[in-house]
Amino acid sequence: MKVLFLTPFSPVPADFGGALRVFHILRQLARRHEVTVLGYGEPQHAAQLRREIPEVHNVRFLSHPWLARNRRVGQLLSTFSRHSFFQLSVVASGMQRAIDDALEREPFDVVHTEFSHMGPFELKTRALRVLDAHNVEYDNFRRMWETTKAPLRKGHYLLEYLKMRHDELALSRSQDALLATSERDAEIFGRDVPGVPRHVIPNGVDTAYFTPSADEAEEEPHSLVFTGMMAYVPNYDGIGWFLDEVLPLIESRVPGVKLYVVGKNPPESITSRATERVVVTGTVPDVRPFVHRSSVYIVPLRMGGGTRLKIAEALSMRKPIVTTRIGCEGIDLVDGESALLADSAPAFANAVVRLLGDAALRTRLAGAGEALAKSHYEWSVIGDRLEEVYRSLARTSGERHQRAR
Repeated sequence: MKVLFLTPFSPVPADFGGALRVFHILRQLARRHEVTVLGYGEPQHAAQLRREIPEVHNVRFLSHPWLARNRRVGQLLSTFSRHSFFQLSVVASGMQRAIDDALEREPFDVVHTEFSHMGPFELKTRALRVLDAHNVEYDNFRRMWETTKAPLRKGHYLLEYLKMRHDELALSRSQDALLATSERDAEIFGRDVPGVPRHVIPNGVDTAYFTPSADEAEEEPHSLVFTGMMAYVPNYDGIGWFLDEVLPLIESRVPGVKLYVVGKNPPESITSRATERVVVTGTVPDVRPFVHRSSVYIVPLRMGGGTRLKIAEALSMRKPIVTTRIGCEGIDLVDGESALLADSAPAFANAVVRLLGDAALRTRLAGAGEALAKSHYEWSVIGDRLEEVYRSLARTSGERHQRAR
């Protein structure tokens, strides 16, 4: 099949979760279909993408719109628009012309769109339309609105939630299929856009890259690690909650505990908390050494959506995990079998202390987690699931055309 693949950013370098998913979904599609990539990015990223995924048929990136390059100003201006900032940050006449040109040149079978805010463009084609939603973005903003205490930020999240809900549902109704990363997200779409087919294509992990440490002796006793793009609200909110509410409870019982917060662009509210025992790294070339070093991997998230790539990566690296239930949405973890699940501060602290003091439990959870990652979340396995969706759509489309004759 000939696929036009639309993305709001270049998937290389894949330096945060959304880009990593786009990269691997694209790679799986390009191995099976003739894929043309169109999106926003820099010229060098197009060349890098061709090197990383040589099977891609064609790549074209346009410069990011002005609003995307001036985020704070764009967010302010979006207050006076009926559309969300996310949508305004990608909609541009240049991209519409590029899409029109691509659709005029080639008879595509599928237009595959990454992220809902990349979807408002007019598609002058009879090709099938597939949206990879990543998250139910409006539900993500709803959670941020409900959780945030700061009045101005809370008001911004409420407006974005209402606008995003309108924009995202309007786009979803125009699709032939929606790809959700979790059963929960699929259920939300099923409730709000019941007439559109939904398929769960979870986030995954490259198990050949995220491998267990070859030297268990390098593990640092009583050490915890969290990884993620720290400018992302759910990540810094979760770590802020952990530092305020959970870590003091752990320190009272494990005085030598040490926390590594690993990820680019941490806000001042997190960097200001750095101490000898709370290491805030900022951008690092490779998160794996920090995960290898840790005794326990924590995911103290209180908001967000989709599936956490960080969970799949930690599982693949044989790290025992303590997570909230929101933090592991979309991953089939079982409390006490493949991870420890806890939502309140005392319960989360108790779970961490329990794991730090029980090497046998850490080993058992780590082994079950690694097996789960390889059997369910390896990207090649997910690619097979995505291919089944494409084949199903092709069959349905063929049957529709036969009936129309």
